[in-house]
Amino acid sequence: MNTENPGCLTAVARGIALVVVVPLRLLWDAVAFCLRHLWRRVLAPVGRALGRLIDVLILTPLAWLWRRVVVPVAKALWWLVDTLLLTPLGWLWRQVVVPVARALWWLVDLLLVTPSGWLWRYVLAPVGRVLGAALRVVGSVLAWAWGIAGEVSRAVGRALSWVLWHAVGRPLAWTYRVVLTPVGHWLRTYALHPAAEVARAVRTATREVWRALFGGPV
Repeated sequence: MNTENPGCLTAVARGIALVVVVPLRLLWDAVAFCLRHLWRRVLAPVGRALGRLIDVLILTPLAWLWRRVVVPVAKALWWLVDTLLLTPLGWLWRQVVVPVARALWWLVDLLLVTPSGWLWRYVLAPVGRVLGAALRVVGSVLAWAWGIAGEVSRAVGRALSWVLWHAVGRPLAWTYRVVLTPVGHWLRTYALHPAAEVARAVRTATREVWRALFGGPV
């Protein structure tokens, strides 16, 4: 085959295309024909029949039920609720609750809020300011007096300490140092030690006599 001839190549390509495309087109046309006839002869009539059944058996009864039952019953219930509940409550709110609340607030304002505000502005606040100032003055005076009392107390304590030391402490220290200490040393040397020696000698003699007489330890 001469591949350099464009006309030959075009003829071959057209032949292959005819071999492949023509059967596909025929198959497509057959399927489309079958589907069109299936839609016109089967699906569309069945769909219309189902639509009529749904309309007759469901939609039309539901619409009738809505118009003839639900809407009238809802209107009747709303009329009952409005007549027996909403209208009386609205009237009670407008004619009773609001006027009574206004009257009560007027009484509370007249008997409690206004007198309390007046009492606070003209009595309690000024008295509180005066008492606060007085308490601050009294506190500063007490703090000053407390400081002076502390100084006096420390001075009195120092004076009492000086008096007690010179009147009692120093004589006692001198007596302990000059009198009691030498006397204690003398008593320990010349009285207590000899007495201890005598006591030990007596205990030794007593044990010897006991062993001599009875032959056993005391």
